[in-house]
Amino acid sequence: MGKSKAKPSGDAKFVMGRLQVEWDRLQNFMASQDEVVVEPLDFTWGEEALPYKYRFTIKSPTLGKPTSGKFRLKDFPLDHFPVREEVSFDIYLSEAYPVVKPEIYAVSDIWHPNVSPKDGFVCYVNDSTYDLTVHLEEMAGMLLGVLSWEDIHENPDDFYRRVEIGDYLNPDAAGWAYNHPDEVESFRSFYYTGGGIAFDVDDN
Repeated sequence: MGKSKAKPSGDAKFVMGRLQVEWDRLQNFMASQDEVVVEPLDFTWGEEALPYKYRFTIKSPTLGKPTSGKFRLKDFPLDHFPVREEVSFDIYLSEAYPVVKPEIYAVSDIWHPNVSPKDGFVCYVNDSTYDLTVHLEEMAGMLLGVLSWEDIHENPDDFYRRVEIGDYLNPDAAGWAYNHPDEVESFRSFYYTGGGIAFDVDDN
């Protein structure tokens, strides 16, 4: 006699319910704007297969890795950085989501203090500021803050403090921005009007 299928635990039901909520909200989000393309990559097993891994492709400019191999950060000009007009991120939701925040990795080449040059891991929100009410479409706005360097621009004191203690995933990018705040402002002024592009997000 075969084993009966185990019923989802209370925690599993909660996670599956939240995955359904996120998928519904993302479909509405995709219908309301065209700056972000959302692609489900992997699905849960079972009768109600729901996405737990997504790819967000954001049509928004950002800096790529410098075109020169060896360089002195203090002398490196902005025009040596390629500008990426479209950037993709993979978002993973664990079995503990939403209690545990999603992991995000940049698929595209990005030059930013909060993006690891090794594997593309993105530090997009502090553990102390993440909570269960944050939805995936809102993370598109957080990622836009990375692409536009708004996260650095809006918190200069915190940025300088973190550079001095070596608290960034890409210390080279952090050191460049530390020595070239005018270059960061030039990039933002040229590509972003009024501090960046904003998405319309449903607060309900």
